[in-house]
Amino acid sequence: MKLVFANSKGGVGKSTLAVHAAVWLRDRGFSTCVLDLDPQRSSAAWIAEVAPDITVHIADTPEECLLKVQIASEQGDLLVMDAPGGLDELTRAAMMMADVALLPITPSILDLRSVQTATNTLRYAQQLNGGRPEGVLILNRMKSRDSISRDLKEAALSLGVTVARTSVRDLQAFRDAPQQGTVVSRMGRRAASSAAEIDALFDELLGTRIRKLQEQMVVNREVGNG
Repeated sequence: MKLVFANSKGGVGKSTLAVHAAVWLRDRGFSTCVLDLDPQRSSAAWIAEVAPDITVHIADTPEECLLKVQIASEQGDLLVMDAPGGLDELTRAAMMMADVALLPITPSILDLRSVQTATNTLRYAQQLNGGRPEGVLILNRMKSRDSISRDLKEAALSLGVTVARTSVRDLQAFRDAPQQGTVVSRMGRRAASSAAEIDALFDELLGTRIRKLQEQMVVNREVGNG
């Protein structure tokens, strides 16, 4: 299974969610790879600190992206791609190869406008790729008392793409984690709320898929042993 975190706007939390997704999957026993497509390489550096056993690839062109996806598919069960801000050819290539496109959005009018462009790109990829990837909008860095956050939830439903039921709040632990070279699930009681939200989000988005994958892996092992 291949995931891509993408949006036409930077600063929406793609790298934070991509790293947490990779570690979340790794901690559940999956051989996981990360493909960092962002020129800043923040995901690659972060993963090297928090989970050096996760294989990290980088790519700067659509051709490199295709090659690295093929290599990663042979190395691990799952691939998490962190796309750069913007919807250039590199991001489009990642979307075309993904099974699931996760589109983070933060509570601002600019983000809402940017995700409209991202969903158009998503639909284009789906038309060319037999309905893949499945797209899911993630409401990130939400503030419970912020009117923009409330308005965003309503507006997101009008975009014609699935919106994750679980949203992620704007909590300090998410800012502290990369500075400490860790993820919120490994920060103890002080990050318990953040860790619970990450667990709930990825269980909602990926739980059914990874359980099916685990069942298939068991079947494959049994066939191999037979």
